[in-house]
Amino acid sequence: MCEEGKVNRCECLGKTFAKLKEQGSLDDAIAAGAGQECEGCLPYLKLAYASGEDAFDLEDPRLSQYE
Repeated sequence: MCEEGKVNRCECLGKTFAKLKEQGSLDDAIAAGAGQECEGCLPYLKLAYASGEDAFDLEDPRLSQYE
């Protein structure tokens, strides 16, 4: 988590969601290892692909759709 209290990265890989989206699809990012160790970023990563945004409030109300 960085960017003024916002969630914007997969901490396990140390890559921002913006960088991960450069991999291509969500499946490509997951295949590269995103969200595979702790899985904490997976709802945020899914939301990043769905919304086009790259940083989210810790308790973004849209997360429940991606858990």
